[in-house]
Amino acid sequence: MANDCDNCFYSEAPYEEGPCFHCQMTTQGNSNWVAVDFLKDVPDDTSSMEGEKVMEQMLQQLHRISASASAFEAAKSASAALGVKYDSDKPRWSLLPFKALQEVVEVLTFGAKKYAADNWKHVPQAQERYIDAAYRHLADWNSGEKKDPETGKSHLAHAICCLLFLLWFEQKDREG
Repeated sequence: MANDCDNCFYSEAPYEEGPCFHCQMTTQGNSNWVAVDFLKDVPDDTSSMEGEKVMEQMLQQLHRISASASAFEAAKSASAALGVKYDSDKPRWSLLPFKALQEVVEVLTFGAKKYAADNWKHVPQAQERYIDAAYRHLADWNSGEKKDPETGKSHLAHAICCLLFLLWFEQKDREG
């Protein structure tokens, strides 16, 4: 974000209130506003008492900025040492139960060998047929038959494959 000192609140504020944080950090803690802001009030005769007062205020303000910049740099260094990643709103793939998902992938691999890779995308009346297949696998599992006799994999893994296919068709329809 670029500085816009002409429209900055601080341009009208008393010296002791200090500049905004952005102004302080604009040039690694050595901000140009200090010289411009203080020097506009320094009289041409720098030996006068008023000139010394302004210079003293400027030195005090520079000291505060320096301390603030040091704290900022320390915080920045600590942050860099810890690392920062803004991903809290992104999907958390680590939540997937990969061991269970592996069996689903094994069912997909079996199907790709038996039919062809992605054959399921081209099955006529695919949505109706995969709903039926999902319910068959769920019914078999629910009645106590835990593994599909052909693949030796869980009926639940087969049902999940059917549901994934249905989700894919739904997404495809949404995309239009």
